[in-house]
Amino acid sequence: MKTKLALLSLFVSTLTFSEVVNLKKFDIEVPSQFMVPYSGDESEFKDGFKTGFGSALAFKNINSDGTIEFYALTDRGPNADIPKYLKDGKSVPGKFFPAPNFTPSIGILKVDDKKAEIIDKIELKDSTGKNITGLPLPLNRIGSTGEVALDLNMNSLGYDINGLDPEGIAIDKDGNFWISDEYGPFIIKVDKNGKILEKLEPGNGLPEIVKHRIPNRGIEGLTIDKNGNIYAAVQSTLNVDGKTKDTAIFTRVLKINPDTKEVKTFAYPIDKNYKSNSAAKIGDIYAVDENKLLIIEQGKQKGKMENLIYLVDFSKADDITTLGNLESKGNDLKIKLGEKKLVVDLRKHGWDTEKAEGLTLLPDNKTIAIINDNDFGMAISEDVSPYHYNENEKQLYLNNKATNQKLTLKKNTETSQLWLVTLKEEI
Repeated sequence: MKTKLALLSLFVSTLTFSEVVNLKKFDIEVPSQFMVPYSGDESEFKDGFKTGFGSALAFKNINSDGTIEFYALTDRGPNADIPKYLKDGKSVPGKFFPAPNFTPSIGILKVDDKKAEIIDKIELKDSTGKNITGLPLPLNRIGSTGEVALDLNMNSLGYDINGLDPEGIAIDKDGNFWISDEYGPFIIKVDKNGKILEKLEPGNGLPEIVKHRIPNRGIEGLTIDKNGNIYAAVQSTLNVDGKTKDTAIFTRVLKINPDTKEVKTFAYPIDKNYKSNSAAKIGDIYAVDENKLLIIEQGKQKGKMENLIYLVDFSKADDITTLGNLESKGNDLKIKLGEKKLVVDLRKHGWDTEKAEGLTLLPDNKTIAIINDNDFGMAISEDVSPYHYNENEKQLYLNNKATNQKLTLKKNTETSQLWLVTLKEEI
């Protein structure tokens, strides 16, 4: 795939932290051995799905020849929206999983002047060494989203008690990976071979209140500072007792000492221009210093998609870990939140994909690397809203009329991209 390169030297808003002086854009190449096998009939995917290593990004090293390597993370795998699914007369959420045996993985992404290419991968494994999947967790388990997983014939694929939807990654001083998950939310410690060593969850290593995440919006970003502290950002506002997702004006950022398991919690103030507060989403985070993070915030503001990178300082913010349901207070908060300022407005520099989900900083402290999630290059082929499926009858309906039609997949329009954005000043 053709690599795109561009150079920008632009003055931007006075709110911006620093001038952008260099911008390189790459379409990420995924060799055939790293594609996701698919047995369906759609000709577009005869070679499988192009694996989306775009859910998180961490710097690995700079080689002697000047090439750069990153760790790039997948999420739970190829999935797509299902029609309304009725079971015992009740509507149940769910997703199509056209490659249900997919194993979430850490890719090694190598970048030179001409291309960005996946050169290896590490598959995630449970504590016994068995590959996990990205299928939802069983109902009534911590981390369950209540979703049903289906194939394209509307058959249930069951659940995976070890299923994960990875969304953030960092490496500790001992070479272990720490990965965040949207389902639980969970944080897992993984060895260099991908084997899970430890799992933190609400009420057991993580504050219990984070169990009130909006389903599928658990912990989206994870980073480790120079002192070894782990930071983890909940993707959106919490929905405590189903009442606070649109009253809360902040999302939570956890600071965890991995040795003592001491937890502090800070409030990250979301922007004020969303139609509803729950529309705000964190993409990823990176620790510039202790209590200072780069954060991607994104979502539709005033009807327009925004992808913004902020520098956030929590050094003066209050620890709200033991203060309970502050989400219900709305604007009437009596706490100190994080202080943020804009670093880069990606849209002003040509970003045209929906989700910026990976973020890291190169050793020069001026070049920010960003990666997008393009959902494995696939989507459901048509609008599913006119359809519904009655699980009890094992029957698909189109506009309330029984049909034997099978839903199919198509390629989506987004490429998988890596951006290297160099600022005039160090962060």
